[in-house]
Amino acid sequence: MGTKLDITCIQSMNLFNRITGIKSQFCFIYASSLIFVVSPENFDAAIGDRGNNLRRLSIAFKKRIKIVSTPTPDKINRFVKAVVSPVRFNKLTVENEEVSIKAGPQAKASLIGRNHVNLDQLQDILKYYFKTKLLRIV
Repeated sequence: MGTKLDITCIQSMNLFNRITGIKSQFCFIYASSLIFVVSPENFDAAIGDRGNNLRRLSIAFKKRIKIVSTPTPDKINRFVKAVVSPVRFNKLTVENEEVSIKAGPQAKASLIGRNHVNLDQLQDILKYYFKTKLLRIV
């Protein structure tokens, strides 16, 4: 993931816009889920009445879909929780552009993923949104 959008991401964002009527600011993949980032004021409308838009998106993409609101630097903990859910971690700390996530053994394995795929994806996401340099799972 970088700052450039690839063609599949642009197509996904266009389909998201057609289904929800809300413009997505960005999309990315984490742990085989497609995650769309929308502004906080459009969050409820993007999910739809009783999650209707979320179900329609899931059927259209044939993937698990998550919708998160645009992160702010002071809400990194909330953003990471939304991205990695349903995995739960104990504590998240940020020091000098380094993010440390403390988690139990099961959660740690899920956060790292097979061949470090989830760890690399999460590190790229945090690097893009929060300008962090290093992610550690403890």
